[in-house]
This record gives sequence, structure tokens and C-alpha cells, in this order.
Amino acid sequence: MSRDSFRASIFRVIEHLNRYELSETAKKLVLHYFNESRQPTSYRRAVEAVERYIHDSLPESEGRPSRLRELLAEMAREAEAWDSE
Repeated sequence: MSRDSFRASIFRVIEHLNRYELSETAKKLVLHYFNESRQPTSYRRAVEAVERYIHDSLPESEGRPSRLRELLAEMAREAEAWDSE
């Protein structure tokens, strides 16, 4: 697990939600949101960055499509690995 794979997992969540590939400038903005967050864990910081970028809250757990659940689970695993480094 690396920082790059964690960042990529964040971008995949956003790209899935927005249905388009992020530009390099957009990726920098997402990382800015992540780094600016005061949340206690990397996962929660990533969720906040996603929500700030998409200007909306993520759907509640029970209302999430299976692909979004998979992407968020991947992001959670990557975040946990990052936090344990």
C-alpha cells in the first residue's frame, strides 16, 4: 500500500460519482481539501475531501450502489494502511 494508491482510491470514488475522469488540477484540489481537513482519520479526511469536491454528501450506507460501496471499502483499506505507516 502506498500514498499513491490511497490517493488513487479517493480519485476513483469521485470519478465514479461524477462519471468523468479528474484533471490534474482537480486532483490537486482534492488533495488540498484532504490536507486541509481536521478530521481524526485519513478515511474521514478523504470522505470530507470527496464531499467538498462533489458539493454533496455521500449517500447513506444502505442507499449506496454496490460499486460505490466497493470503492469506499477500498478507500477505507488504503486509509487504514496509510494511518498505520
